[in-house]
Formats: sequence, C-alpha cells, structure tokens
Amino acid sequence: MDKSFTITKSDFQLFLDAPLHLWADKHEKINHNLTRFETHLAEQGYQAEELAEKYLEQYILNKAEGESIEFQRVFTDKQFLARTDALVLKPKSKSYDLYEIKSSTRNKKEFIFDAAFQYLIATKDIKIDHVYVLHLNKDYIRQSSLDIQKLFSTEDISKEVEDRLIEISSNREKALEIATADSPEGIQYCYTPKNCPCPDLCHPDLPKHSIYTIPRISEKKKVQLLEQGILDIKDVPDTFPFNDKQRRIVEVTKNNKTYIDKKAIKREFENFEYPLYFLDYETFLSAIPLFDGYHPQQQMVFQYSLHRMDIYDGDVLHSEHLSITKADPSISLIKKLSEDIGNTGTVFVWNKAFETGRNKEMMAIHPDHVDFLSNLNERIYDLGDFIKKGFYLHPDFFGSWSIKKVLPVMLPELSYEGMEIGKGDQAMMAWWDLVNDELPDHKAEKTKTALLEYCKMDSYAMVAIFREFVRLLS
Repeated sequence: MDKSFTITKSDFQLFLDAPLHLWADKHEKINHNLTRFETHLAEQGYQAEELAEKYLEQYILNKAEGESIEFQRVFTDKQFLARTDALVLKPKSKSYDLYEIKSSTRNKKEFIFDAAFQYLIATKDIKIDHVYVLHLNKDYIRQSSLDIQKLFSTEDISKEVEDRLIEISSNREKALEIATADSPEGIQYCYTPKNCPCPDLCHPDLPKHSIYTIPRISEKKKVQLLEQGILDIKDVPDTFPFNDKQRRIVEVTKNNKTYIDKKAIKREFENFEYPLYFLDYETFLSAIPLFDGYHPQQQMVFQYSLHRMDIYDGDVLHSEHLSITKADPSISLIKKLSEDIGNTGTVFVWNKAFETGRNKEMMAIHPDHVDFLSNLNERIYDLGDFIKKGFYLHPDFFGSWSIKKVLPVMLPELSYEGMEIGKGDQAMMAWWDLVNDELPDHKAEKTKTALLEYCKMDSYAMVAIFREFVRLLS
C-alpha cells in the first residue's frame, strides 16, 4: 500500500458520496476549479468560522476553570488525518470537548460523519468528553449590530457520534483501499450524474434519455433498474412501479412524443385575471446577515423584471429595478414594485415557492409593506406548474421543469446561450462586485446592463411560454 496516501475528512466525505469520487480525486481525475459563486460560499464559510472562534472564546470557554482553546490542531492515525476545528481543554479532567464549526443553519447527517471521523483519530492522542456542532442560528435576527452570542447554536452530538464509530472505522479502511487502488475498475460509481464531479468515470456511456432523468426516482429504484441492465428509459418495462407522473414521463420519452393535457391547462386559464404580470426576482445569499431584520443564510432581493400584458394580443409593457446600494436593497425595490404591479391581476412566476418565500421574508423586515406583499402573494401563480404537474411534457425536458430546460424546447428561437450573465449564481456575484465597487466604471456599466438583460430574459421567457400555451390550446 502506498504510504504517501492520506485520508482526510474531505476525502472520507467523497468516499461516502461515492467511492469512485474518492478514487478520481486521489488520481487527479476531478477538476477542482471553482466558480466565482463556489469561491464566495467558501469565503462565507471562513467568515462564519472566524466569528465562531470568537463566540467560543467569549461565551463557551470557562476561563475561571483554566480552560483554553486550540484551533485547527492536526492529528494522525496511521494514514488518516484530522484537523479539528476547535478543542476546548478542561484542565481538571485533562480532557477536551470537540467542536465542529459549520456555516449551515441546521445540523446535518454528514456533520455527524465528519465529527465521528475526527473523533476516531483524535482520541488516539487525547480524551474527548463531548462532541458539538456549532452552526448558525436560523432564528437569529440581526438588529442594529451583529450579536455573535445569538448568531450561533450549539448541539451536543456525542451520542450520534458514538453510534457511528464502528461504521466509520470500517468505512475509513475501505476508503483507504479505494484511494490506493491502481484502477477504477469495479469501484462503485454515483447515481447522480447531474452533480457528478467525474462523469467520464461514473457515467461514461450515459444515453441521452437515461433513467436518471426520471424525476424523484429513488436510489433504490435506480439500483433495481441497473441490476436488470436497464440504463436507457426506452428499455424500462411497462410494469415497473412508478407514480403517475413518472410513468407519464417514461411513456413520453419512450414514444418520443409530446404530452399535452389541454383540459387541465384550460381549467387553469379560467383562474387568470387581466392584467397579467410576469415577475422574476434576483437575490443575493449571505451566510452572515448584513442588514437589520435578516436571518443567517437568507436571500436578499436586489432586482426584479416585470412584464405586463393587458390583453393577450396587445403590447407587452416592461419595467424593472436594480438596487445597487450598500444599504438593504429591498427598500427601494419594494417601493418601485408596488408602483409597477398594482393590486389586481394575476402575477406569474416560475417556482412560486421562491418568490412567495422572499415576499414573506420582506414582510417581516418591512412591516409597513405587509398589505402590499400579502396581496401580491395571493395573486401569484406558478407558470412552471404546467410542466411540474405534468400538464405539458416533452422528451427533451429530460424530466426537469427548469425554465432553462423548458424554454429552448418550446421556443428554440429564445436561449440563454451567449449571454454575459446567464445563470442566477453569476447574477449574484455580478451584483456583489457592483455593490462593493470591485469594477472599473466601464466594466460596471456593462455589468449593470448584463444583469438587467438576464433578469428581463427570465420574465420575458414566461411571456413567450404563456403565449405558446395559448397557441397550443387554439
């Protein structure tokens, strides 16, 4: 066995995701170039960690008992390596408490595995009494200034860690065996090609319409199909157990034929009231709340695009707002939106939970606008439901109802391809650069234009899809 190989917490998490991911990483088969947004998330994690260290020193450490704290201490056990986030030394018992620091607002299963992996290694050298996860407090609301005492929550996960130790001990040996294998042959691949970091290894011969595109198909059912040698949807037996929507998508794909439930669509159209509005928000995600009224990991709405249709075959009017300010961007946005959208008429969005969720959050932050935002939420209709609920299905949606999958199929002349900003995470980082004066003047103006064009494309795409539904019904 190659003694130069070490297995870290991150390596072990890759193994748990899929053993082949670990092998690929250790053999340089994974591209580790991060997007701007991924880099931003990492930076926010570091910021949360710095604040968590201050929290531990100020509110957890019992200095009267002579306690001290160590950050980023390294432990090794054979070829396993752990760098603990924080260890609190308790001199009386000559033991430690281990703290795993996370920028999430809740405890997650993988945090237990992370902590258990570190515990196994560290306890070769020290005695650990308790294991904690220290994460951001989802109930904390910033007021006036950042209160780190209320910003964090601590959960004792000692029992959960203890219950996992035998499993972790066994699996880390398997991980080491995988990491040092000469070949990827026979190593278990993942069942999620959409998010796979090494698709050429895990899914080298994936057909265009694979079983993985069946929405919400469980891993158990994926395995059942794969064990029968079935990877292409066209080979799925008619008797295989699916829910109604999954079965319909399989049939549409196997027959290579669009499915349209005109009766269902017509019923929905009866609920729409003119003028029709088509609304899209752009938001920025911040782990640490930047302004009063915000929670950790809350989205801030900084932009909208709005199209208005007074009659089906009339002109479509467009309005928009981009809030570039070092203050809360939603303040000016709400004021402008209330002027543009009125208080009557159906408001179409794509993914209702997102826009209505942001509106509810803005109600809490700006109680003076509760009536407007509450009225707006009551008027919102999710245009994506036509696809999500299976009223309209096409093989080339690939089981998705994302507008970026739907639009080029229904209206090939419209596309996000070639846009300077063509994704939500790119819009986030562009806005962040503008707010923080990171761009020269000429670049800033170009970026503003790109942001406006991207958001406008989102709302206009709904106009075009709505009109296409009307055409299909005629």
